[in-house]
Amino acid sequence: MTRLRRFLLVSIFVISGFLGAAPFATADEVTTQACEQKSTLAGTHLTDKQIAQYARNAGLRGNGLVISIAVALAESQGWTRAVLINTDCSRDRGVWQINSYWHSEVSDTQAFNPASAATATYTISSGGSNWTPWVTYNNGAYQQYLARARTAAAAVGG
Repeated sequence: MTRLRRFLLVSIFVISGFLGAAPFATADEVTTQACEQKSTLAGTHLTDKQIAQYARNAGLRGNGLVISIAVALAESQGWTRAVLINTDCSRDRGVWQINSYWHSEVSDTQAFNPASAATATYTISSGGSNWTPWVTYNNGAYQQYLARARTAAAAVGG
């Protein structure tokens, strides 16, 4: 849900409460939208080394750098404009698939720009020490990319 739409719905809810009228939608109704899950790979297809360089430039080092590369490969295969529409209608965007709901502070422009997305990834992952916001980390899917990630990290001095 866009910030503007969320602002308008909250405004309507608050104003209607002041006027004593019933709101148009309850908070539960607003947050229980359902969408069909759909994945799209688009944009520029980055090499493992390019992903590594963006992550390193953003400040990721050591094991955090390696995991960031593996997560990016598991999440988007390196596509800069990859999008996954989730069943809750939020969108995972870009190389690191940054979620539009949980990380609304990251705009689409930032999420689809690998340098900006790497910086956001650094922040979201607490400097590379917490990867639990990523599904592919939690379900272990990133592990199949660790050898490639180590090679790419070494190639950029990580």
